[in-house]
Amino acid sequence: MPPVLTPKRISAALHSGPIMILTATTMMALQDALVKLLSAGLPLWQFFALRSAIALPVLFVLLRGNTTGLFRLALQRWALLRSALLVAMYIGFYAALPSLDLSVVAACYYTGPLFIVLFSALLLGERPSRRQVFAMAIAFSGVLFVLRPDGTGFSFVALVPVLSAICYALAAVVTRGRTVGIGPGALTVSLNIVFLGIGASGIVLTSMVEPRLDYPFLMQSWAPLHLNELGTLLILCGLSIAIHFALARAYQTGPTVTIAGLDYVYLPFAAFWALLLLGTVPSLSVVIGTTLIVLAGLWTVRVGRAA
Repeated sequence: MPPVLTPKRISAALHSGPIMILTATTMMALQDALVKLLSAGLPLWQFFALRSAIALPVLFVLLRGNTTGLFRLALQRWALLRSALLVAMYIGFYAALPSLDLSVVAACYYTGPLFIVLFSALLLGERPSRRQVFAMAIAFSGVLFVLRPDGTGFSFVALVPVLSAICYALAAVVTRGRTVGIGPGALTVSLNIVFLGIGASGIVLTSMVEPRLDYPFLMQSWAPLHLNELGTLLILCGLSIAIHFALARAYQTGPTVTIAGLDYVYLPFAAFWALLLLGTVPSLSVVIGTTLIVLAGLWTVRVGRAA
């Protein structure tokens, strides 16, 4: 007989790792398309600082917990290391957005699950099967389709989101291996504290140098905030809180290899939002590469369940 669907079982299913990562990746694709829209008028450091300055009070209201206890957990060294890795990931990802299409940046960034499998094996002892390794090799071939390293369409800027992917993979392994006892709320608070600190530092440092008008997103300290940008910023604040709750829960619940495989679902959503909001149509090589990456990721999940 099939199990009875009680409210407790439904709640457990909705809070499981696979559901959480699917929720997070769907929202992340929308978030990144909105950031690309913002990148023309709002510097990255200002964006980091303002978003987290709004998010932190909202988080404390939503969590309704002991503020001192939340800060104590949020400032633990593993939580801060995870947060620093995620902030480095976002800097690399967003720094490439003004120069590359979102679909290209996303595909380069999604070498991340390959690194997650590698680091999980090396650091957590979660050994992938041969079929999972083969699936990851297919995904890597998809990335090569997007990058086109033969030089016909290759840009060294595309390597920046690959470095971003390494940071994401290390953050995922730290989340799984070292922060299981820290709740998603405290981890999200920790992330926003680091975002606020890095954003404020970036504003100070860029104000000391001559701004580059050809790349204001990374090299300008502050810009006037218009009403439409403020509205987008508030939406991004809400998305960020929801995304990082879901991500923390997904990787804490695991298994890491399965979550890494489902992470690839981000790619078709990124292409969808890029087309809808930015009017960007991906090239044939990007479509082929993205398809290979998604299929390999989904096969990794299937193999992991059958193991």
